[in-house]
Amino acid sequence: MKISKRTGRLKLDSKDTRIGNFIVSVEPEHVKIQDINSVYFIRYSKRMPMGIWLGNLLEMGEEGLNSIKTYIAVMWSLFSVSPDNELVQDILRAAENALKRHPDWYGYKMTDDDAENDKAAQEVKEMKEFEEEVKNLSGEE
Repeated sequence: MKISKRTGRLKLDSKDTRIGNFIVSVEPEHVKIQDINSVYFIRYSKRMPMGIWLGNLLEMGEEGLNSIKTYIAVMWSLFSVSPDNELVQDILRAAENALKRHPDWYGYKMTDDDAENDKAAQEVKEMKEFEEEVKNLSGEE
């Protein structure tokens, strides 16, 4: 992506795709997303799952652009706010849940022990919630 000094117009080359006010560029080793004013940009290695995902969506043509557009909108919103502790905790939970949904994408395989640990942790969480409910009921009387 270049901006003409004479006209101030945006010039895209064959490796650039414009999606709204953003440009997705395929570089030799990376996929780069930036806004047309170059205020925001992020670059992913093509060897990372994120870079592979973006590359695959770009290869799909028009079919993949809606997913990329949604992803860009979410990341723009996320990176435009100053994070507080609650936001960081929410992001950590969301990332952990995504890893658990697709462990094979990240080269991680859940073992039976992991599944059992997750089940046990869920049972403890449910017991604590039940205890809190009981405490709240007894406190109201």
